[in-house]
Amino acid sequence: MSSKLPPAPSGYPVLKNAVQFARDPFEFVERATSECGDIYRMDLPAVDDVFVFAHPDYFDRVLVSDIDAFGKTEDYQRAFGHGLLSVEGQQWSHQREMLQPLFYREQIKGYTDQMVACTERRLETWKEGETLDLEPEMKNLTLEILFSTLFGRALVPGEDQDLRDAADGLNEWFTPSSWILPPWVPTPARRRFDQSTKRLRQEVRRLLEEGSDQTGVSPSINEPSGSNVQSIPEQTAAASTTPDLLTQLQQARNREDGPQFTTEEIEDQLITMVFAGHETTAAALAFTWYVIATQSDIREQFQEELDTVLDGGRPTYDNLQNLEFTDQIITEALRLYPPIHTIPRQTITDVEVGGYRIPEGHEIHLSIIHVHRDEQFYEDPLEFRPERWTNEFEGELHDFAYIPFGGGRRTCIGREFALLEAKVVLATIGQKFQFEWGKKDEINLEPRVTTRSKEGIPLKICQR
Repeated sequence: MSSKLPPAPSGYPVLKNAVQFARDPFEFVERATSECGDIYRMDLPAVDDVFVFAHPDYFDRVLVSDIDAFGKTEDYQRAFGHGLLSVEGQQWSHQREMLQPLFYREQIKGYTDQMVACTERRLETWKEGETLDLEPEMKNLTLEILFSTLFGRALVPGEDQDLRDAADGLNEWFTPSSWILPPWVPTPARRRFDQSTKRLRQEVRRLLEEGSDQTGVSPSINEPSGSNVQSIPEQTAAASTTPDLLTQLQQARNREDGPQFTTEEIEDQLITMVFAGHETTAAALAFTWYVIATQSDIREQFQEELDTVLDGGRPTYDNLQNLEFTDQIITEALRLYPPIHTIPRQTITDVEVGGYRIPEGHEIHLSIIHVHRDEQFYEDPLEFRPERWTNEFEGELHDFAYIPFGGGRRTCIGREFALLEAKVVLATIGQKFQFEWGKKDEINLEPRVTTRSKEGIPLKICQR
């Protein structure tokens, strides 16, 4: 095995790479890869070196061919406890096996009407001519969809603000200033994360207790529990017979045959779903609306497809399958603005990658956003071009040059759910409204756990 460590980009004598990374993490990644190549070392003063991989071959190595040499980071385990995102080995296999059937295509198909109904309720709060920041607006909407479909609990637009704040706080564990400090330092972002998980655990326990009081059946979507809730329209409830995740987890806790989920595992699982099930999709939708608002040719083709396929009617699972250009828009948005910009892992043993030694117990990051914007794999990578996504192009693309949902056996379990949700929201809103971008400058990005814009995405609402 090589004894040589990957190179580190130039930095300051004492603070090393910390200041440059904290100032602009995404710009730092591009400068580091330009200076050092597709694998480099971040030299940080307060924590161990962090290694960054920025090539699909290395993604394949970490996620598939040598997966047992790389585990989840301590940060993820601390953040998500025994949830599917953070557990390893047999516990992960057991959880994945139990949860996977809930996310099969035929299962999530039954959520379509609820997704449409939640979106329509959100639109009732909009006024033509007003300007909304689409990032928090889409987060509110995707959280409402998540609670309605998976938790059997309807959130009312404009209410349940403490839950919304708590869900948003899950994205605060990763901030550039926090990440370069040891994990025991109680930064404001980490304190907010801890407060958020505490509040969400309270809600999860309440829902579990109410479900137990109703002899193992979770609250009905026609008769939601609590004071700040609102019934889903009867036609929506009648159309969906898909059981919610909370009910399934309760049954898994109480089953007498085979493995069970503990109450702690259920709590961690639901908190994981709150983060993974709304934050990432909301980010993808906000960036998608930004692109549609700023590129008139894409907006016109998008609206023409909606008019042709839906003809003014409510989206259904079947007619959504015919929105081919909308599919391409979503795919390209996930490429140019990947909600998960990096995948963190930790080495279980010393490994050699790209001719360099990566020591045991060190954190590595797979830079998805760099590879998604790499001209080795994409012509004009900073241009938003949905038309690039042809069958021929996808067939020639490196398997790990496009991984917005991760890759290998730990590919995101909610992939089909998220793609259906994104398509429902775009189709439902796009038939009624269009947006205008009032600024001259393009958006600037910054990392949290997900990718965000620095100044928000304020768009003016216009009736079509």
